[in-house]
Amino acid sequence: MTRLLFAIACSWLLGGCAPTRPVAIGRSIEGAPLVAENHGRGHHRVYLIGLIHGNEPEGFGAVDEIRRVLRDHPGVRARLVPTMNPDGHAADSRGNARGVDLNRNWPASNFAPAPDRGPAPLSEPESEAVFADLMRFAPDLLIVMHSIRRGGPFVNFDGPEPAGHLARAFAEAAAANDARWRVVPSMGYPTPGSLGTFAGVDLRIPILTIEFERGHGPEEARLATGAGLDAVLRALTSRPQPTQRRPPTVAADPGEPR
Repeated sequence: MTRLLFAIACSWLLGGCAPTRPVAIGRSIEGAPLVAENHGRGHHRVYLIGLIHGNEPEGFGAVDEIRRVLRDHPGVRARLVPTMNPDGHAADSRGNARGVDLNRNWPASNFAPAPDRGPAPLSEPESEAVFADLMRFAPDLLIVMHSIRRGGPFVNFDGPEPAGHLARAFAEAAAANDARWRVVPSMGYPTPGSLGTFAGVDLRIPILTIEFERGHGPEEARLATGAGLDAVLRALTSRPQPTQRRPPTVAADPGEPR
């Protein structure tokens, strides 16, 4: 027991097992808290969102599995937002409480105002809060969970390499339990104001969009998430240490571990 406690203490002092630290980053239209969690203390920075569309709960249902995998990779510094649309999730609706699609409300170069996209980028408190948190964190990789009615499950990606390489790593690992998993480089339809366009195309940050099949069984989603995320993090940490990006216009978040 003493030896075990000593090993745990050493791991802690060396930064090998940073605790999960929930941080309030904002509130939804109806006042629900928006929370981010910190995991790990490594040089590779990964930002994950479990749910954007309220009627796509498959990724949110696998959040505990995401946490488990992150604990197995303490060398990755991760920021996890379990849900950025609690109001839509509660109402089983795609958009937020105003009916705005939070994945069409980003300040992307192709944003176009519309009733379901908002009058301007970041017009919604949920997207504004996650945008500010994302920019403070300055990730090397984004991973966002979605689901689709037809054609799933698959991994879509935007941005420069290693986006394609990491998408293939996720799909190949997930396919060990479900052979349908594959990589789909293009969604095949316009996505104005999307996070994929904003982060991947405009900011050139690799982003993976994990598209479960709508109604994906919880156990199947958990297995795919665990295997796929583990493969992505292994592939990411095998690459050279990234150059740190810190946006000069956004203050550092005191809740983020240093």
